[in-house]
Amino acid sequence: MMKIANFVVLSLIFMFLFCGLSSVSAKPPPVKIVSGLVTNVASILWKWLWSLQTSTTTTTTTKSGLSSRSMVKYESGYNIETVFDGSKLGIEPYAIEVSPNGEELIVLDSENSNIHKISMPLSKYGKPKLVSGSQEGYIGHVDGKLKEARMNRPRGLAIDDSGNIYVADTKNMAIRKISDDG
Repeated sequence: MMKIANFVVLSLIFMFLFCGLSSVSAKPPPVKIVSGLVTNVASILWKWLWSLQTSTTTTTTTKSGLSSRSMVKYESGYNIETVFDGSKLGIEPYAIEVSPNGEELIVLDSENSNIHKISMPLSKYGKPKLVSGSQEGYIGHVDGKLKEARMNRPRGLAIDDSGNIYVADTKNMAIRKISDDG
């Protein structure tokens, strides 16, 4: 029933627009202004009706209820967008993810082949914790304990609901799983 009503309204708007556009050049200026206003209103109605149709099928939200837009809720009550400058912390961030519990940022430093955790809330006194890799930025393909493991210019980062970190170790052509156990 809703689809039929939408179709009828859209058809009427469509016919109204084409009937009004055929004689636009012959109208005096006040009529052109009214015609432009009617065209704008019809355009707004069209967009509104189109959004009703698509909003039921394309609504995407994350687990926390926020939209998939590049916005992260760090502290309750604040939605912020920010640029992360890791160079002040000795990190060259390539990718950043939020832990499943929302209490830490996981930062992939591709240049130095490291992964760091930064606790929330963010402050200028916060220190990043090295999760995997070496402080010196050594590269390689070594599995093992977290700080003994080596990667070679990783380029991708994902976190599952259990807190396991998956890294696309690009130069080694491997997907690495990092858990709290190592």
